[in-house]
Parts: sequence; C-alpha cells; structure tokens
Amino acid sequence: MYCTKKITSDLIWLGGSDRRLALFENVYPIPRGVSYNAYLIQDEKTALLDTVDQAIAERFFENLEHALQGKPLNYVIVNHMEPDHAATLGTVLSRYPEATVIGNAKTLPMIKQFFPMEVEGRFQAVKEGDTLSLGRHELTFVMAPLVHWPEVMMTLSLIHISDPTRLDVISYAVFCLKK
Repeated sequence: MYCTKKITSDLIWLGGSDRRLALFENVYPIPRGVSYNAYLIQDEKTALLDTVDQAIAERFFENLEHALQGKPLNYVIVNHMEPDHAATLGTVLSRYPEATVIGNAKTLPMIKQFFPMEVEGRFQAVKEGDTLSLGRHELTFVMAPLVHWPEVMMTLSLIHISDPTRLDVISYAVFCLKK
C-alpha cells in the first residue's frame, strides 16, 4: 500500500523509513532508524529525484506508481550514487524505459559499474549551472563533489507556493523556496 506525502501540489515525497539499521554508515547510532528520501516533481514533464535503498523497494515502487497516476516518467535525476540514494535505479530504468537519466560526468561510469544495463543512449550529462525545464519548474544543477562521494550534485528548484499556510521545505535533493 502506497504511503506518499504531498509537499506541494506538484512535489511528492516517495521515500520510506528503515528501522532495521542500528548504525548509519556503520558508524553513527540511529536508534530510530533512517529515512530514504526520493521525490517526484509533477509538471508538463515528470522528474524523479533519487531512488531509495533496496530495503524499502516494494513501498517505493508502490509510491512511485501511485504518484505518477498513469503519466510517463520523463527524467530520473541521480544526485548521488550511494545505495541509499540509488540502489533501485536499475529497476526504475527497467520499469520506465522511456525515462532519461540525468547526472554529471562522474555519474555515468558509476552507473555502469553498479548496474549491468545500457544507459548511454538515455543518459544526459549536466554540469555546474545547467538547467532543465519541466514546464513551470526549471531545475538548476549544482555540483558538490566530495561532499560525500565524488559525483554528488544538488538539484535546485524555485517552486512558487501560492498557499501561504504551507511551510518551506528544505531537503537534500530539492530546495522549495517561497517566492
């Protein structure tokens, strides 16, 4: 059964919680577990920001299918290749063969290393300051190498929130800012 959270009318959280882990990165105690965060932006084009760890794959795919509501998945944006952000990438690409993968120059070799599938024909490399229009949303890519891994990048989007009662939300993958 799906369990999504609508952040704004067109930004949906698709992640989940994993309470089975005792340590994050095998170092830091996490007595209440960890959450894996992935987001879907719904616009003229749809974009999935990151995937999740295999531990919650079943819930993630239920969430993604529910959030897409029969629409195609146009883009999969890979901000980080570590398994808690990208372990289900291969399955996403198999289920949504029309989706274009967005990442930076360091991302493609890592995808090839982790997933035995052809992605070169559907990979679009971005660099610092590049943008991608989904319709009303224009995503800007900011490189953050070695913040954690060498291929880390961030995806920024100015999302106009018309409902003043909503809170601004800041996450690893998307910054939602009030106008």
